[in-house]
Amino acid sequence: MPTFDPTKFNFTLLEDFSFPGDVSVYEYKSHPVVDGCKDFLRLNLYLSADRSYVTIWFGLLEPIFAEAALESATRPNNFDFATYNEDLFRGHIDSVEAAKWIFKALRVGESGHYAQPQVLSRGADNNLRCDVIQEVGT
Repeated sequence: MPTFDPTKFNFTLLEDFSFPGDVSVYEYKSHPVVDGCKDFLRLNLYLSADRSYVTIWFGLLEPIFAEAALESATRPNNFDFATYNEDLFRGHIDSVEAAKWIFKALRVGESGHYAQPQVLSRGADNNLRCDVIQEVGT
């Protein structure tokens, strides 16, 4: 049975980021801006893999780095950047067949689900903003 490879499921390896222990991190290729480089302000579908142990989440790559980058932005009291993250799956994906069922259950790849990433920024009024990343050229 073929082993699971995230790149065969429209994920791109982040070449410039991994978690401690040499855990690979992938981002869902849902937009041309997803190019294999980390962006701590982008909300998207992410996957980390430590051999067959996989975590899939929607949100920020690493909330603490987003918080540091937007430290001066005005935001609600007691705001936590981790609230942007939604854990979707944690467990072993040891085959292509298992991956197909897991992604089907998560509805990854279906029209509208995880279609366009968003990006956090500081607006002209210094308030924290979250906007959908528009199509390239618009």
